Amino acid sequence: MKKSFIFTLMLLLILALAACSSLTDESSDENETATGADSEGTEDTAAEEQDSGENANSEEEEISIRLGSHLPPSHSVIAVTEKFEDIVESQSNGRIGVNIHPSGELGGQSELIQSLQVGSLEMTINDAGVLSNFAPKVGVLDLPYTFSSYEHVHDVLDSPVAETLEEELAAVDIKSIGWVDSAFRDLLINEEISRIKGVDGMSLRVPDAPQYSRTVESWGASATSIPWGDLYNSLETGVADGFEGSAESIYSDGLHEVVEYRVPTEHIFTVLSLNISQQFYDELSSEDQTLIEEAGREAALYGRELAMERDEEYKEQLAEEGLETLDIDKEEFRESAMEFVNSYAEEEGMTDLLEQIAELE
Repeated sequence: MKKSFIFTLMLLLILALAACSSLTDESSDENETATGADSEGTEDTAAEEQDSGENANSEEEEISIRLGSHLPPSHSVIAVTEKFEDIVESQSNGRIGVNIHPSGELGGQSELIQSLQVGSLEMTINDAGVLSNFAPKVGVLDLPYTFSSYEHVHDVLDSPVAETLEEELAAVDIKSIGWVDSAFRDLLINEEISRIKGVDGMSLRVPDAPQYSRTVESWGASATSIPWGDLYNSLETGVADGFEGSAESIYSDGLHEVVEYRVPTEHIFTVLSLNISQQFYDELSSEDQTLIEEAGREAALYGRELAMERDEEYKEQLAEEGLETLDIDKEEFRESAMEFVNSYAEEEGMTDLLEQIAELE
């Protein structure tokens, strides 16, 4: 009897121990499962927080853009860059800043373009003629007597011709985001003339672009490339007999003080391109790229009316301050330049572009 009782007691003890062991294993599994779930949740939350942080940093990243120009602060082209600055800074809530450097502070036009290409400068605004030293076909815009009016200029700049030229610039790491007006250029000299033969043998200052030098050479003059900032002294000392430019550029730098006559040749219309370094552009977010491109187009359109208004105003001011406008036969100058225009267009493979421009007249 006693042995039977002991046996029963041992059996109950074994069963109790087995039951405890089972409960412990289940609790361990539940804890392990719960811990694993918590761990995964923590990792997911951390990843989400990291992504959120990265996006926030990207959206809030401050960007500084330097925009270089060869023109003085008072020029209408600088007003266009200031309009661009206002739009960009407003649309980005001040996150993107634009710092304009006029008057060649960051270098002459060619230096600015080279800096743009290597990515050491973010933006520039440059004459099409100077840009043609890097992308030759862009020079079609600066060929003499290509445009007949402001309306003709705008029709071309809003056409596939402009898109073709933008592709030419993109191929040399320059992205154009807006074509900007300046004005028709005239000849400024110190000798009174009535016919084209009057400029024969004169030394005329021109920009560092082949279209300009070959144009004045087609008139019988010699072309000399003098930095714009040195032109006043060159005219005053007789190093140059004259130059060519728009009414605004003449007045802005006081050049009417050292020349006596304006010859209304209206030979070239200056078109400028608002450029951004392709390298810098590629580093921007798609949202910032869109913002900057739209700002460039809007600023360029703003400049159209401004350029026409300024041109008339400055011609009146020049006349009031004693610069005499000569009466000449412009057709003589145009006909003399046509041989050069046709040969240059053929040399640079831009005959088709020239024909497209003519069709838009």
